[in-house]
Amino acid sequence: MLFAALSLVACTGSGNYPTPPDWGDQPTDTFPQFYGRVPKNLLMISMDTFRKDHLDRYGDTHAAPFLSTLADHGVVMDDHLQCSNWTFASTSCTLAGRHNEQAGMIPKLSDTLATPWPQGTPFLASYLHDAGFYSILASTNGWLAPEWNNTDGYDMPYLPGTGLAWPLWESARGRLTDAIADGRASDRWLLHLHFVEPHAAYDPPEEYLAGLEDLPPVPWDLANRDVHYEEAKNDWGSLSPEMQELLSEHLHVRYAGDISHMDDEFQMIFGDMQARGLLDDTLIVFWTDHGEQFWEHGNQTHAYSLFREETEGLLWFWAPNIIPGSWDGPTSSIDLVPTILQLYGLPLDERLTGTPIGEAPEDRPRFMNTIARLGPASGVVQNHMKMTFSWFGTVRMFDLQADPAELNDLYDPTNPSAEAQALWSELEPMVELAQPLALENPVNWPDELLAR
Repeated sequence: MLFAALSLVACTGSGNYPTPPDWGDQPTDTFPQFYGRVPKNLLMISMDTFRKDHLDRYGDTHAAPFLSTLADHGVVMDDHLQCSNWTFASTSCTLAGRHNEQAGMIPKLSDTLATPWPQGTPFLASYLHDAGFYSILASTNGWLAPEWNNTDGYDMPYLPGTGLAWPLWESARGRLTDAIADGRASDRWLLHLHFVEPHAAYDPPEEYLAGLEDLPPVPWDLANRDVHYEEAKNDWGSLSPEMQELLSEHLHVRYAGDISHMDDEFQMIFGDMQARGLLDDTLIVFWTDHGEQFWEHGNQTHAYSLFREETEGLLWFWAPNIIPGSWDGPTSSIDLVPTILQLYGLPLDERLTGTPIGEAPEDRPRFMNTIARLGPASGVVQNHMKMTFSWFGTVRMFDLQADPAELNDLYDPTNPSAEAQALWSELEPMVELAQPLALENPVNWPDELLAR
């Protein structure tokens, strides 16, 4: 019972180990399980642009030792898929508990076509507000903000004006402690911190760029967002293989440094929470909204394609009295809301299409959709097979078990296999749902699949 709490404090470097809650040793019958009871408060941390392989559990960068320790002593979803590859789309489906096309709106990465969610669309905070949670959202990404109507239910949604974790925490902590002191949050609370980092341009403090001095210089200021996006990325195709490798090395060092900087800031935040007693009765939920590509499939950053570098997600739970473990069944970002509602004994809205974790069948289809830099695309993963469909007409299929890097496209448009037809039978209805929501984006349907 003590192990998770003591391990967290050891990682924070604090010498004052917390006293575990005296709630008994009987496990709850919930998912995840806790000794005694479910903590009443909820701290939700969502993190932008975090590649799964930068957590120790899944890779060897060792960029995030604190978060890796937190995950290992919590309950982790090991096969977790995001519904999209950019923030507005992915945070919306996650917090709504259903795919965007099922909710009747698809976010579009466009200055002219982006529209807010219909007023009154329910999200997680809506359900928790009705259950008596006082809730605060501090977001450093403008796509998760009141102007897009995806913050319904939060009593205090705001943009702190900083991308750094510790200043954001100080701001949010002040609002939370004031709400606790004056009785608004005296029953139970939800604090949601959404961090835009690590995000291009990767520009951590210099002390987090160890190894950069060992590399030859490159002719771009990669700490500058415009240079990163408009010059370095656009020059990639014209570079020699040697310069491509060097540019990639520079960006990897910077990206890992950004994650390490955030990791240290999270360590400080958790130490401060512990010192103030804010961890004593709090469940922590950590999730990521999408990943980041480093030219594995021809592009860098995200909002390009539905390959796993951009759509694999992280999700785990931690609390002082949690029973550590993992879940290796297939989970989707839309499962978070029903899981939390069920955990707190709240009714599940019939509009939710996610499934409480642990209750979905192993062969469930999991869906993705995006309208972003390369136009609209949809995808499905079922068992170990994956199909993606660019609405311009390109179908791809991969065996994730035999080909985890998604390099061997198995789809044959001249003779679609039975597996391809089965995947398309799952994906086609989702594309049909999405089509009328996509405005000017028509669908170039794959006739070879429709004819069967």
